[in-house]
This record gives sequence, structure tokens and C-alpha cells, in this order.
Amino acid sequence: MTDAIYIIARAPRAGFAKTRLGNTIGHERAVALYKAFLTDLGARFSDAPFPLGWYITPPDSWPEIEELVGECGRVLFQGEGDLTRRQRDLFVGAEARGEGRVVLMAADSPHVGVEVVAEAFRLLEGGRDVVLGPTYDGGYYLVAMRRPHNIFEDPMSTGTELDDVIKRAERAGLSVGLLEATFDIDEADDLRRLAGPAFERSDLAATRAALEKLGLMDEMSDGVGEFAGGHDG
Repeated sequence: MTDAIYIIARAPRAGFAKTRLGNTIGHERAVALYKAFLTDLGARFSDAPFPLGWYITPPDSWPEIEELVGECGRVLFQGEGDLTRRQRDLFVGAEARGEGRVVLMAADSPHVGVEVVAEAFRLLEGGRDVVLGPTYDGGYYLVAMRRPHNIFEDPMSTGTELDDVIKRAERAGLSVGLLEATFDIDEADDLRRLAGPAFERSDLAATRAALEKLGLMDEMSDGVGEFAGGHDG
């Protein structure tokens, strides 16, 4: 059985990916930034010491994503149902794919490094049944398990997703490990947290270039109000 990491991704299409962000800064701008996220994640994890895969929707989106991230060892297509069900399906299918410890990571936190995922694998190896990477808004950017457990149920309440999963895991007698908390990019105000890493880190080159090209670096320094009514160009 092998270790595996999957990054969950949507087709980089305006009005389909990053819609909450797009409602504020414009859908074309939001998807251009999302493409940069995928590019940086693909480059960073292509040399990681564990196999990288992509968990995508819809199935016909892989050519668009592959242009950004290059070839990879495995591409899985998300099925029907909400995100809760699709997360569950990925872990349930792990044994049939020859996978043991599996990490699923969101593409909404483009700054998450290889060392964070390596820590998730270390916690699993050390005996944790479930590992979660919390986000500041009450969700999680990463979930990992040694084998499938029924920790996903419908529905999850927005803003309490992390607590919901932890409670279900603990009721099932599972041990839970937590990674460092960080942010994800769902709304315009979240972009302010991204400015520092984007300027400082070479492995966020595509994200930095997109922020600058789209004029978002200037807007991040001008205040939240500047995001409202963002253009689509």
C-alpha cells in the first residue's frame, strides 16, 4: 500500500471556480487567480516525496487543469453529490487503488507547503486515525486518514466543518491530530493574508504574478472597500 496526496480542484472556468471570490472581485479575475493557485501547487508538489494526484470536477476539465499543473501520476474524477459525499468517496476507494495513508488537500490554500503534508503523514504513521488542517474560518484545508472512517455526514454547517468532523471522529473512538491553522481564499478580504507569502516566497511565483497583473496587490493595500465592484477584465 502506498501513500497518496490528492489536491481537490474544480474546472478553472469563470463562474464555476471561486464563485464567492468572483462575486466581489469579478469572476474572470477570480478564475485567473485560481489558475495561478493550481500552477503553484502543481509545481511545488510535483517533486514531493509522495505521489501527487488530482481529484477534479467535472471529468472533462482535466485538459484545462493539466495545462496548468502538467502531467501527474493519477487523476480521479469526483462523482455526484455534495462535497461531503465526494470527500467520503475518495477515502472509501483508497484500498482498491492500492493506497494506505491518504491526504486530501484543497486548492484554496496555495501557500501550504510540502512540509505540512509530510507532517500529516508523520502523524498518521505515529498512530493518529484522522489528521486535519484547520482554517481560521472554521473549516479545514486538509484531511487525512490511514484508512476510511465514517467522519463525513450530511450536512455540514458552514463555519463549523472542522468541529463537526472532529466530533464525529471522537464519537467513533478515533484519535485526531491537528496541523497548524492557516487561511484559505474564499472571499476578497482573505486576499490580504496572501500578500505577504506571495511577495516573499519563490514557490508562489504564479500567484504573485496574477495578483500584480490583476491589480489585486494595490487593492489589498488600499482597503476592503476597494474590492467591491471589482471588474471582470
